[in-house]
Amino acid sequence: MIAPRKIEPDTEKRELRVLWTDGHRSAIPFKALRDHCPCARCRTARESGRAPLQMVLTTKLLGWKRVGNYALHFAWGDSHSEGIFAFDFLRGLCPCGTCTPFRDDI
Repeated sequence: MIAPRKIEPDTEKRELRVLWTDGHRSAIPFKALRDHCPCARCRTARESGRAPLQMVLTTKLLGWKRVGNYALHFAWGDSHSEGIFAFDFLRGLCPCGTCTPFRDDI
């Protein structure tokens, strides 16, 4: 399993910087994290065709923490904090072309 070695939110650039154990570096926009939140409520909204909520607080990262050895949890400015991002799912959100094999039809 690929896991983060170092995680640094950049609130100025509004992106999550991740150094992975395989040496790859990702800069994942906060908007991508929110647009692909894996919680049941967000997933149901996406599957029913509803557009994600768009406002400044939606992508204001208030905090984050590791969940065991497999995921990250984020708290957002609009009080949303249900999503648990498994490391492989998070890696799939990396916008570079190298991480395409890690994507699982996001």
